[in-house]
Amino acid sequence: MGNQFNIDENLYTAMHKCTRCGQCSYGGEEAEFVSLCPMYLKGKFFTYSAGGVMQMARALYEGKIGFSESVRDLLYLCTTCGACEVNCGVIESQIDLFTLLKKELLQNGIPLQEPHQMVVENILSKKTPYAGRLPARDEWLAKEKRGKIASQAEIFYFVGCVSSYRETEIAGAFVSILDKLGIPFSASGEEWCCGAPLYFCGHEDKVHDLVTHNVELIEKSGASTVVFTCPTCSMIFKKYYPQWMKRELPFEVLHATEFMEKLQQKGTLKLDTMHVEKTVTYHDPCHLGRGQDIYEAPREILNRIKGIEFKDLTRSRENSFCCGGGGLVPIGFPDFSLDLARERASEMKSIGAELLLSACPACKENLKIAAQKLKLRTKVLDIAELVDNALK
Repeated sequence: MGNQFNIDENLYTAMHKCTRCGQCSYGGEEAEFVSLCPMYLKGKFFTYSAGGVMQMARALYEGKIGFSESVRDLLYLCTTCGACEVNCGVIESQIDLFTLLKKELLQNGIPLQEPHQMVVENILSKKTPYAGRLPARDEWLAKEKRGKIASQAEIFYFVGCVSSYRETEIAGAFVSILDKLGIPFSASGEEWCCGAPLYFCGHEDKVHDLVTHNVELIEKSGASTVVFTCPTCSMIFKKYYPQWMKRELPFEVLHATEFMEKLQQKGTLKLDTMHVEKTVTYHDPCHLGRGQDIYEAPREILNRIKGIEFKDLTRSRENSFCCGGGGLVPIGFPDFSLDLARERASEMKSIGAELLLSACPACKENLKIAAQKLKLRTKVLDIAELVDNALK
């Protein structure tokens, strides 16, 4: 064997169980069996698929090929959308298996692409993926709202990096909802990156300080529930933080759509008193839907608001198509990322939606750019923004 590497038992099993059927690249009957895998859409042959990566892993293990930058670049085309995990009936946790291979690349001397290395360095030094001179992490918060943040509260709002620095309107809208409903909450400009980019770069070994800091910050607030408008952050907290800390989290983790649906059920958020006269569609964020199995809460919110004509996309729910905003793809392969967003945005045009809603700041950012490039009249918003605008 030319490549001896510390193969994980799950990866060893997966690379031998793959039957090369190709179903990992396609949606189910509900999605008319169209292609769902972004990698496969680009490469158009089996290597560019989860099954192809399993065969590549086997070839690496057996020494038939070597670790190389070509192998690296193929792996980093994965948006971590998880479509393969839903559509493969044999293997589970393909995204984690991809991440194990990325870790092996590093251990075998294959460096990250320069943009990805910069992200790692920024997170380690600035606690956020973004470079350059950055404003204060909580600068998005309007001055009149700063006094509304409690140092101790049952609810802690974890904003995340994208909403703190890029899609700040989402953070502002969610805080406005809490304020209008009179719900005390805590938040902090001292939060750090959740660690997702480090993990997806194969640097799980570097997440400890981020995880410890964020959990201790939340614990100091006394919060029993942490709410996220970023589904990548909430997925990382739910799925990986207990593994990395080797203990259960001392608080409940909810995405904002789950939280708002709970408020609706309690009668605190009266969605049926709102009115929005628009034709609306919804893009399922990969890390919210397939990553956390949250499909109903966003639709419940939209269907309860009067005046909305809701039209679902053909590729929706478990068969949703990635917008191209995940897995560090926008950083490493920006043109490919935008191609995916264009394809997704063009679906909205076909159903005549006036509003495209999502529940992820990265999705909103990518789809907004695509809609502008395609000169669509469709407006792209986060669900929190829609609810805030409709809430009197």
